[in-house]
Amino acid sequence: MKLGHVLILICLIFSLNSFGIEQPAIIKAYCEKLDKSFKKYGWEKSQCEDFNWLHYRNSVLGDPLMWTTFGDVSDEDLPSFKDKDVTIVMCGVHGDEITPIKFCFDLMYYLRDAYSPENKDSKLREEFKNKVVLVSPLVNPDSFFKKRPTRVNARGIDPNRNFPTSDWMLEARKIWLQKFKKEPRRNPGLKPNSEPEVIFQVNLIKRFNPDKIVSVHSPLTVLDYDGPMHPVNGGADGGKAQELLIQMSKDADGYNIKDYPFFPGSLGNWAGQERNIPTYTLELPSSDARKNAEYWSLFKGAMHKVIVHNVRQQDVAKSPVPDEIPSVENSRLKPN
Repeated sequence: MKLGHVLILICLIFSLNSFGIEQPAIIKAYCEKLDKSFKKYGWEKSQCEDFNWLHYRNSVLGDPLMWTTFGDVSDEDLPSFKDKDVTIVMCGVHGDEITPIKFCFDLMYYLRDAYSPENKDSKLREEFKNKVVLVSPLVNPDSFFKKRPTRVNARGIDPNRNFPTSDWMLEARKIWLQKFKKEPRRNPGLKPNSEPEVIFQVNLIKRFNPDKIVSVHSPLTVLDYDGPMHPVNGGADGGKAQELLIQMSKDADGYNIKDYPFFPGSLGNWAGQERNIPTYTLELPSSDARKNAEYWSLFKGAMHKVIVHNVRQQDVAKSPVPDEIPSVENSRLKPN
C-alpha cells in the first residue's frame, strides 16, 4: 500500500472515531438494553455509548458495573490527586426506583457540557477547577432490566443492606429476621460484602477516596445526611458538610431534610458513619418515570452546589479510606 493511501486510511479512521467512542462489546450490548428501557419509560435515548466508561466487574447476570469520570484523574496515583475535590454520585442501587437512573444521566449530560473544552463560561470553568466527579448511573442493572424491576439483585439480596459495616455480623440478619420477618426486599444476605454490586461500590470509594458521596433514591421526598458532625482528623469538616446539606435544600425549594436512622449494611452507615465521608441520600419524590424532567429541574442547582462546595478542612491532608472499623453492637435504623 502506498504511503498516500496509508495516510488517507488513518485520516478516515480518525474521522470515524471522532463521531463517537468505540465501546467494548459488553458495553455496547448494555447500552442497547438501556436504550430499550429508556424507550419503555418514554425517555429519549440514553446516549450511553457517547460516554467514556470504566468497568472491571460484572453483575450477577453479567452486565457491566461501570462509572464515568468528569475532570482530570490522570494524576490518580500521584500526591497531587489528594488536593482534588472528588464527588461520587450513584443511582440505580434499587432497580425499582426508576427516576434516579434518569436523574444520573441528566447529571451526566450537564457535566459533559460543563467540562467540555468548548464551554466558554469562564465562571463555570473556575468553579469546576480541581473538581472530579464520578457517576455510576446504574449500580444494580440486574434488578432494573427485569420485566418488573425489583429492589434486590439477581440473588435476591438488597445491595443497601450488604455493606461490610462493623455491626453487620451482630445485627444485620437479626434485624431482618426479627424486625422485618424475612421481608424479601430487605434481605441482607448470608455474609457482608458478598454481592458484586456492593463490592463495586466499596472498591470505587476506596480507590478514589471521595470528599463526598451522593446516593440517589426514591420515593421518600427527603434529603438525609450521614457523616461527621465536627472536623475529623485527616478528613472532612462536619460543619461544612452540614452547610452543604442545608444549601442543597435551599436550592431545591426548601426540600425536606430528615435525619433518618441507619441500618447495618447500608452505604450511609459504612461510608458516612464509620468512615466519616459526608454521604448524602437524595430521595426523589416518586418513581414515576414521567416526572424525570421535573426532578432534574428541581435539583440541578443543588447538584451543582454538591460539586463545587468544599467540605474539607483547610490545609489538612486527606487520609485514605480505612479497610475495617472495630465491631460495634449499636446502630440506628435507616429506611433505605
